[in-house]
Amino acid sequence: MRKTYITLSIILISYSCFSQEWFDKHNQGDKISGYILGLNGDTVEGFIKYDYPIIMQKRITFYSSENDTDPVVYSSEDIWGYALIGKKWLSITVIMDTYDGQYKFRRFGILESDPGSVKLLRVFPESDKLKKKINSEQAEKEINNIYLDLSQNSLDQLYIQKVEYVAELLESREFRKSFISKMNSYVGDHETLYQKIKSKELTVKNIYAIVAEYNDWFNSKLK
Repeated sequence: MRKTYITLSIILISYSCFSQEWFDKHNQGDKISGYILGLNGDTVEGFIKYDYPIIMQKRITFYSSENDTDPVVYSSEDIWGYALIGKKWLSITVIMDTYDGQYKFRRFGILESDPGSVKLLRVFPESDKLKKKINSEQAEKEINNIYLDLSQNSLDQLYIQKVEYVAELLESREFRKSFISKMNSYVGDHETLYQKIKSKELTVKNIYAIVAEYNDWFNSKLK
């Protein structure tokens, strides 16, 4: 199986702050009630092993029941996503910059927007200290091994994605520099909304509101 609230500004939340939300009520290894999202759109309920967020964005251990002794490990290549503790994690393709280009890899990102065509997903950075100091071959080894040296200065990163596009990092200099033209790909078919972006009434600081307005409009067309 395989692989998509409103606030007025993007806020980068430190790992230490987010970890309080994530770890307060659970211990590593706990089985938590949740479900996986299959490639065919099927939902399978069961229990998911609780682990560090940076690990759970790469793979999860799924139990069909609380007493299941033969769990299945799903990677971000195997399923569309999963949900637990009021959070949904969806499989997306993200990009790491290296000195010889860009290395693409898949991860589960935490869904930070309401359901719709455009999604905002939070992903924890990996090998951040080595960013742009390694080549793509070295990056692949780092990603496969999972870089766990997260400090209080490590930040989660907000990505934007539409349908099956490669997710783009909102905090990147390139995205911010070409925000208006970039957003044409995401919300350009909603002319009223896009005009607000072109006139700079809405900027990258309003990304949550932009995505919410677009998805409301998009979903209304499906009814």
